[in-house]
Amino acid sequence: MNGISLGRVTILLLLCRAGGYVLALVNSIILARALGAERLGAYAYAMGLAALFGLLPNFGLNTVVTRAVAQQPDTWIAVLRAAVHAQAWLAGIALAAIPAFAAMLPAQPVPIGYVVLAALQMTIGILSWPYLAVLAGHSRFDRVATIELVAGVLGTAALLGAVALQGGVVAVLSAHVLASVGAVLMAKRVAQPFLGSGRTPPIGIIAILKQAAPFGAVAAAQSLYTRVDILLLGQMASTVAVGLYSVAYKPTNMIVYLGGTIAVTLFPLMAVAPRAGTPIPFQRAMRWLGSVGPAVALTLSGLAGPVLQLLYGVEYVAAAPILAVLAWSVVANWLYMPLGTALQARGQERWWLASMVGALLLNGAVNFWAIPRWGGIGAAVATLVSEAALLAAGVLLVGRSLGMVSPLRPIAIGFGATVSSGAVLWVLQGEGTLAGTATALAVYVGFLIGCKGITADDARFVFGLFRSGSVSAMNIEAAGPSRTERV
Repeated sequence: MNGISLGRVTILLLLCRAGGYVLALVNSIILARALGAERLGAYAYAMGLAALFGLLPNFGLNTVVTRAVAQQPDTWIAVLRAAVHAQAWLAGIALAAIPAFAAMLPAQPVPIGYVVLAALQMTIGILSWPYLAVLAGHSRFDRVATIELVAGVLGTAALLGAVALQGGVVAVLSAHVLASVGAVLMAKRVAQPFLGSGRTPPIGIIAILKQAAPFGAVAAAQSLYTRVDILLLGQMASTVAVGLYSVAYKPTNMIVYLGGTIAVTLFPLMAVAPRAGTPIPFQRAMRWLGSVGPAVALTLSGLAGPVLQLLYGVEYVAAAPILAVLAWSVVANWLYMPLGTALQARGQERWWLASMVGALLLNGAVNFWAIPRWGGIGAAVATLVSEAALLAAGVLLVGRSLGMVSPLRPIAIGFGATVSSGAVLWVLQGEGTLAGTATALAVYVGFLIGCKGITADDARFVFGLFRSGSVSAMNIEAAGPSRTERV
């Protein structure tokens, strides 16, 4: 394939997004320390309630645009124009629906005004997605990451201003609205050189929505799936429980974004790759996600208490058991996200939608059962169970629908390493958090090396990607935009 390699694109995106993840972590620390557990819970509930509708305004339109750019270089501009118009209408509907839904719920743990501000920042910010989709279709993920990084800087600056003025939840949410406006304007400006000016027959809003409907349904199910725990905690527990759960969720959520970064770069590749067989970049992505994920989970679960105390303060150490459970959901999430990407890129989005709906129902059912018994830990268990179910569904679907069957040997090696190191961590809990975690990680890495799950050639390959990615990151802007680059 011509143009920039998938490995280099992925490394560039990961390097550029690292700054954005740091800013997101800084924001969460500022919020936790400035608001306290109770007000943080009110903020998290309002944001989580709005996020239930978060992907509805987009309705899968960004995926349709990305695929059109990759597959239809002569006609995609009409798809983009229709998508922008459709999304504006959907954003207006969501802005009205979110506070109305909040008002109909049995319990009202926060003022409706909080929900309105959360809905406003969400619906404004999501208007930048069509422009990001154009850049993704051109495989210019470096520019996507740049937009996200600058938007993160704007968000942090606005948040610091709100906190400096000793503002509460209203001030923080208003700062988010201001930052969302800036992010949309910047995304449109950066994408402008790629938008073109060709004349193509227009596409109606209804027609584009029909194309996007399967992706939109997946997006809506995923939005509900990732936020139903916050909603049910707010309804069935307290705002303090929501605050503790949100600080435990934040580190794992940011780590999940890393897997999402790798998965999103695979979409253009899988959309144009031959139908038979599994592309080598996809195999490598799955292999490295499967190797690194358990190590991340071991680290987070072993050091949950010290991490939360260091980042957020002693008040939030009580969330350590929640973080320890959520850490293991990262492993399943990292592995099923590329599988879902492959299914949607190959026209199997309806099957992936069915999997998402099943996971959503399972998540809700376990939450209903577990939250009254265990509070935030119950919500974390529900997340872990449903993530594992999605991974199982993804493996079955790519094997049956796409003929992409994973070899058993690396799966067995990874499973054996994870079980062995997890048992060591459990036994050594009383030997000191740091020592037990380090020992468990040593067992995990030693198992992989001993069974040749990872080799010296693997290390050289990854080092080469980071080296080329770092060099390219310094020079890529000087080269200017190329409308012919493909993965």
